[in-house]
Amino acid sequence: MAELIDGRVSVKQCKRAVTTLMEYALKQQQTREENVLLPGKEECIWLQIAVKQVRAEAKLKPHRIPIKYSLVDPRVSAVCLITKDPQREYKDLLEEAGIKFINRVVGIDKLKGKFKAFEARRALLRENALFLADERVIPLLPRLLGKIFFTAKKQPIPVCLKRKDLKGELERAISSTYMHQNRGTCTSVKFGVLSQTPAQVLANLEVALPAIITAIRGGWDNVQSLSIKSTKSASLPIWSCKLGTGEGARWHGFDLQDQDGVSQEDDESETKGVEIPYVAKITQTSKATFDLGKRAGGSLGPSYVD
Repeated sequence: MAELIDGRVSVKQCKRAVTTLMEYALKQQQTREENVLLPGKEECIWLQIAVKQVRAEAKLKPHRIPIKYSLVDPRVSAVCLITKDPQREYKDLLEEAGIKFINRVVGIDKLKGKFKAFEARRALLRENALFLADERVIPLLPRLLGKIFFTAKKQPIPVCLKRKDLKGELERAISSTYMHQNRGTCTSVKFGVLSQTPAQVLANLEVALPAIITAIRGGWDNVQSLSIKSTKSASLPIWSCKLGTGEGARWHGFDLQDQDGVSQEDDESETKGVEIPYVAKITQTSKATFDLGKRAGGSLGPSYVD
């Protein structure tokens, strides 16, 4: 019996996809390094989750997703902590707890003053690989930081600075990845980097996927497909739900009748001998494809499960 992640996704298919993707991305990175003077950013490996039904609202606070191998190493990558004022109080708190992996502490007043200019904020973004922030100031940060942080996928990660085990709280935040829930049908979660081995990336996927599905409203019933990609590559599919109207299938819970209540059979009988516009022909072709999927047992869409 094939080994499955969360009882759905084939480990064998994931291993093939991860290995192929990383080989391709490393070759592309090597080619770029031969043709450019300065090295670029390290590429990441992303899991893309396509859902059937979208959320009504976007959440500012991300879901924390556990992984086996951390994506950021504080020994070589700078970590910045954004706090309430006065920032000196939190600097002293870090020193008392023996926390040395936080490279910089920035208070709200500093963001409003020293880092108000765009150039200063861009320099702060470049200097740090990861941003943590006191969960009490998270609502203020989109306006103070600007869209440049969100475009670069470096949104500050909320942490609780009131915990007794402050060092453990910060270590857990750095060693996890995050899912930012949006209002679209596709969400991406970073779960690997090219400096890791394929085995490490695959291990991260096996740990992260069940937590990601749990964070999605509706769970597996609301997941349409899963694929992985690097920062600059096309996506490789690793799982897709079945077509059809059965439980968990693509069209489960959808009303297949037109808005005026006319079924597909009635609609086809009424349009015989009538010139159909091009757009309408495409729509009817899509319906015919769906019916073909039903007659074939609802398996036109590959499940990618061995």
